[in-house]
Amino acid sequence: MEDIKDRLGEYKYNFFTDLQNYLNTELLFFGSIKRIDFFENASDIDIIVITDNVNSLLSKLKNYLKVTNTSIQKIYQQFSIYDRGIVTGYKLKYKNDDDPNLVFDILIYDEKNRNVIMKNINDINNLPSYMILILYILKFLYYKLGLLTNYIYTNIKTYIFHCYFNKKLKKYDHEHATTIMLDNF
Repeated sequence: MEDIKDRLGEYKYNFFTDLQNYLNTELLFFGSIKRIDFFENASDIDIIVITDNVNSLLSKLKNYLKVTNTSIQKIYQQFSIYDRGIVTGYKLKYKNDDDPNLVFDILIYDEKNRNVIMKNINDINNLPSYMILILYILKFLYYKLGLLTNYIYTNIKTYIFHCYFNKKLKKYDHEHATTIMLDNF
């Protein structure tokens, strides 16, 4: 977390440090917060927690963040078209009442999936320059100029990642998305 301390600012840094200490596990930050396409007070913050006791960690998260089971979604995720395995996890989208700019997604996965998850984090954090440039332009159009709706922005961003990680340029189909949100917890 030290490498992104300046981007987080003091309030967010202290918030995440306290959360990490309470959970007694490492928060793994990934996505734009680790790259130059992060827009302060606009981009959300993406976090992964890998644990050997998912249920205990979920209970701690609910207690610390004061959220209910309905805030947590069970996800089934395929990280690559080349790896046909499905990884199960949980996702919590959180918005802090004290600081409306503190918005983050936290994904919780079982320790048995550590290798595939860490590879995915590395791939996302180390995108090639052309991908970061494309994402930066897209985010500038959305966050700074307001020229895109959230729906259009999200679909274009999802399509860009879909093409990059699947190594083919083709029509994006929501029915074949690699992450599927299903059940509420």
